Amino acid sequence: MKPRLVELLCCPACGAGLTCHSFEDRPDPKGLALGGEAYGTEVVCGLLACQTCDLAFPIIEEVPRVIRNAFEEYADWFSDQAARISAIEGLGAISQKIGSVDSSRFDKRSNESFSLQWEKYQYGDKTWFKSDLDQRRDEFLDAMQLTAEQLDGKLVLDAGCGNGRLTASVTRYGAEVVGMDLSRSVVRAQEMREEHAGEKAHHLHFVQGNVMEPPFPPNTFDHEHTSGVLHHTPSTERSLDSFLTLVKPGGRVYVQLYRTREPWIGIPNAIIRAFTSRLPLRLLFGICYTLAPLHRLLVLLVAKLRGESSPIEKTTRREQAVSLFDNYSPRYQYRYTPFEMQALFENRDLKNVRDVTFDNEARHMVAFAGDK
Repeated sequence: MKPRLVELLCCPACGAGLTCHSFEDRPDPKGLALGGEAYGTEVVCGLLACQTCDLAFPIIEEVPRVIRNAFEEYADWFSDQAARISAIEGLGAISQKIGSVDSSRFDKRSNESFSLQWEKYQYGDKTWFKSDLDQRRDEFLDAMQLTAEQLDGKLVLDAGCGNGRLTASVTRYGAEVVGMDLSRSVVRAQEMREEHAGEKAHHLHFVQGNVMEPPFPPNTFDHEHTSGVLHHTPSTERSLDSFLTLVKPGGRVYVQLYRTREPWIGIPNAIIRAFTSRLPLRLLFGICYTLAPLHRLLVLLVAKLRGESSPIEKTTRREQAVSLFDNYSPRYQYRYTPFEMQALFENRDLKNVRDVTFDNEARHMVAFAGDK
């Protein structure tokens, strides 16, 4: 974690600033040369302490874990670091700093499900059957309806960054980008940061955070993007409200959600999910991997009947299994029509609202952009 990221973060519980206590760090000469002191150090291990409500959040493997239940999720780390933590003057008894978790804002299964999903993903795999560093990077500009020049020098949030490849690629346009995800996928995203962002790696940050309790103050980002995320939270609308607070007035907002499907697809999917979304996660992934070839044949059959082609034809079994798991595992999965999504934007006074759904995603997704 760069010191620069501390400047952007706040406590997700009360909104106060955070103080960074580094236990282990390393110099980053390239970051120092390109970005100055705020980018010249990488905090490998440490603690972020709230300046007001006494919650504390660990920095583990260079990634800050700024979620309200951090003490519970990383109990072993807090135990291992107890001596270092107790030596911090004025911090008090860390055992008292357990944040209460509101189930209407945090879903443990989603956290664990997406952590496993991105654990199974291997870099080099296609993400949603697309090439991240080529097609998806170009699509980012089209989705946001911005030029590379308009992104240069801007601060951008990618909420629900997953494997982080798209997030990293955006830095190549000259933007400083923060990727946030509720899952532990941010660890591998951080590990691959330099490979994916190249010389712009010092302008790429990852944080574990909850979009319903974001660890950023209002009006922090110039633009923000979220793809395939908000419909997996306990409330899409409240997630959208939290998400919108983070962008500055005049900033561009892009949101992609699941589209309402035809009844002959949507109803069976809902019935199956009522069962699969309760299965143990690793068991479910094994089922998805086993059934992936059958699913592939069914998808190709439907495509042939429609006189269309399908991107699934050029995917591996693992890529297919990850896609199936993404559909059948999360507890929450809300779907929207273009009319409903447009209303979500317009009811929040976003301007220049437009449907920016890609043709190659229109059967499954709906996406809108607007200006705050």
